[in-house]
Amino acid sequence: MIYERWNICRFASAAAHITGYIVGSVSLLTLTAISVDRLLALLSGLRYRQVVTLTRTYLVLAVFWAVAIAGSTMYFWNSNHLVTVLCSCIGISLCLGTSIFCYTKISLTLCHNSNQVQNHVLQGQPSQTLPLNIARYKKTVSSALYVQLALVVCYLPHAVVGFLLTQRGMSSSVFHCWGFAVTLLYLNSSLNPILYCWKIRDLRQAVKDTLRELCTSLS
Repeated sequence: MIYERWNICRFASAAAHITGYIVGSVSLLTLTAISVDRLLALLSGLRYRQVVTLTRTYLVLAVFWAVAIAGSTMYFWNSNHLVTVLCSCIGISLCLGTSIFCYTKISLTLCHNSNQVQNHVLQGQPSQTLPLNIARYKKTVSSALYVQLALVVCYLPHAVVGFLLTQRGMSSSVFHCWGFAVTLLYLNSSLNPILYCWKIRDLRQAVKDTLRELCTSLS
């Protein structure tokens, strides 16, 4: 009986680890893709809809799920799972680095465009019309940036503790830090809907309408 329950615990632990790895990886890759998308929207201008198509979006999402599922199979390759932890650290670092680069480039480009407009006004020259609605663009970038900052706060400790785990091995202090980092990582998926509803008015209204209809149908 004890042996059977132990096997169930092991199966449940492996299933939870693999599911969390897949969902967390897709979430991280998706938020990284959002930062790249916002940079493309700024740099490509009117060509944005030709560069970012619905078909390519579906393809990118399919690749994300394939990469996440393939990465989760590393759980079975190594008994101490150090390979999985190391790959997770590298993946998190690359995604965070890409997002930081994109948002930094966006900020510098917006500042440069703003300075150009001011110079044209001071010189009495007509300013060129920018190829996108800057006010609306800044709002979408601001919303995405809040989600990205939450991701950094939740994912960075996992990468740091994972690196320490590969270098020093498992100890009592590292084990407790690892548990906290994993909990924080999973918490990010719960924070994202709250941040989206807070920053995006249309989404907030859609959620209210859905809840209102649900309550009406249940009453």
